[in-house]
Amino acid sequence: MTRIPHLWLPLLFCLALTGLVRAETVNLQPGRGVSDLKPHLVYLSDPSASLGDVLKRYLAGGFSRSLKASMLDWNFAPEAWAAVEIFNATLDDGRAPDPLVLTVDLPLVSELDAYVIRQSGFTENLINYSIFEPFEPQDHSVTRLRTPVFTVAPQEKVTVLVNFKFGPFQSFKMALETPAELEASAFASGITHTAFYAFTISCLIFFFGFHLAMKNWIGLLFAVQFSVGLAFIAYIDGLWFRFFFPDRPEFQSPVGFFLLFALSGTGFVIAGRSLAGSARGSPLSRALTSLALLSAAGFLVSLYSPGTYAALFGYGLVALMFAAVFLASRSWRAHEGAIHLAGLLISALGAVFILLLIAAVVLGIRAEVLPVATAVKGLFSVLLIATMTSLTAHIINLRRKHADAVRAQMAALEAEAKSSRDLLVAERNYTRAQELARLRQRQLATASHDLKQPIASLRLSFENLAGELTPDVRQRLTEAFDYMEALSASYLEKPAGETEDGGSDTPDPAASGRPEIYDVSLVLDTVQRMFGEEAVSKGLELRRISSSRKIDVAPVVVLRILSNLVANAVNYTERGKVLIGVRNRGERIDLCVLDTGKGMDENEIRSFSEAYVKGETSEGHGLGLAVCFDLARENGLTLTCRSERSRGTGFFLSLPAAG
Repeated sequence: MTRIPHLWLPLLFCLALTGLVRAETVNLQPGRGVSDLKPHLVYLSDPSASLGDVLKRYLAGGFSRSLKASMLDWNFAPEAWAAVEIFNATLDDGRAPDPLVLTVDLPLVSELDAYVIRQSGFTENLINYSIFEPFEPQDHSVTRLRTPVFTVAPQEKVTVLVNFKFGPFQSFKMALETPAELEASAFASGITHTAFYAFTISCLIFFFGFHLAMKNWIGLLFAVQFSVGLAFIAYIDGLWFRFFFPDRPEFQSPVGFFLLFALSGTGFVIAGRSLAGSARGSPLSRALTSLALLSAAGFLVSLYSPGTYAALFGYGLVALMFAAVFLASRSWRAHEGAIHLAGLLISALGAVFILLLIAAVVLGIRAEVLPVATAVKGLFSVLLIATMTSLTAHIINLRRKHADAVRAQMAALEAEAKSSRDLLVAERNYTRAQELARLRQRQLATASHDLKQPIASLRLSFENLAGELTPDVRQRLTEAFDYMEALSASYLEKPAGETEDGGSDTPDPAASGRPEIYDVSLVLDTVQRMFGEEAVSKGLELRRISSSRKIDVAPVVVLRILSNLVANAVNYTERGKVLIGVRNRGERIDLCVLDTGKGMDENEIRSFSEAYVKGETSEGHGLGLAVCFDLARENGLTLTCRSERSRGTGFFLSLPAAG
């Protein structure tokens, strides 16, 4: 602490006029300091004034209640003087003078000088601090500047003059504390700052670890950005100067500007990568990412011209960065729902705060509502917690969707496996059915072979007796023998695709050929002659509607299906008629068999379509309808049935027309 015994002799005259100066005096209580001197300060903004000139102007009432220093006047830190009168109101009863310490909380202050001027004119230089000098621990109390202890005797009045060059913020707090009060406030401030940094570092460690484990690169970029933000707050609190380069004050400016521009640069990268839909990204995402080059350019400019203008440019980029993140948040919310509503609120809050911070820098102390350092820490904590919560909730939601998709895929695979098992069982059943079908085919072939000779003998006998029969009867018997021989011959043929050892092989379409085209009326006439007498004997009318359409389906197949359907219609119709005919459907035709029998319901139709299922009054074997449906299916035809109780039944065999 420098002592100036005699400032100037003319000051003695000015001191005599002290009572004429309308300046507020702060009264000290015994053993107590003043927690906030700011409301009592008066200011002077004149960088060229010397200490003597300032004191004269103060005593002459030349100071004002408002600080008029502006950050935009020049590209250097603005300089100002503050003054206050201190009066120790303790009774002069012989006690010792009260020890006091002046503390100044001014973020990123460039220079600060504090003087105590006593009534005798004796001047003490309490502190001479400069950011361009090595770090001196005795000048600091946690994040505040402090003077050495000085005394004010009972009933003594002193004038405190403080000259400071602001950093980027004009927000400050000045207090006069006793050593005991200083120790208590330093302890409380240390606890508060330790809690803040411990909490935020813990959050960032969790932030890094969680998003690294989830391989979420956007989350990792946010964690990097918040780490840069925390480093910038530590720079404002002077921790970088204290712990990292206390003997290299020339690093102060480059480190501060690097952290400021890195904060905006990482934000632009986050906004750009968040909107990138592919490896190359969209034009908007590339434009936002390229804004990071402005941050790099701003840092390079700050290396050559570190000052107010570079700082304001950095704050403007931070505000623009929050606007870019806000734009990205809107895009996220449009594509992924309300999960990113928090992102919109976070970016909007950050943008508003940065604009208020810029206003505080431009307007100075007049715009101060809350100390800047406190506001920055509070906003940082809110943004960190909100961003962590939003991104973590989003990642958890994505993982939940992924888990649901995996479960759905597993369910689909399980269903596919079950289907495969069912298919395997069906294939085995089909193989057994094929074996049974081949066995039944061989049995039919054997039976047909055994019947072939008796049918030939009967036909020979018939031909010997044909001369005694009428032409109509002879024609009918000839057609019947032809049908029986064709039917017997069809059962003797080897099934298509069956090998000599009973297996199956792919048939050769070229070897099978196609049947000749014939008139469908030939089949209708044959069936009418086969069952006409039987219908008449039951009192039924068997009617045929002729048609000129032609088909090329194997006649034996059509005849077998139609004869079985007509046989069933005649057998189960008590009165009325049976109608056979053709219904035209463009390139296809339907062979129709309609009767006026008692009809069937859906369950009976399904049951009678199966082999060996028959009605209670049936004397057959339950094969008629099953044979019809099987023959239709095996030959690529469609057989349908429509029936109604007490009104009759209709069967419709759909087959392609050949002309």
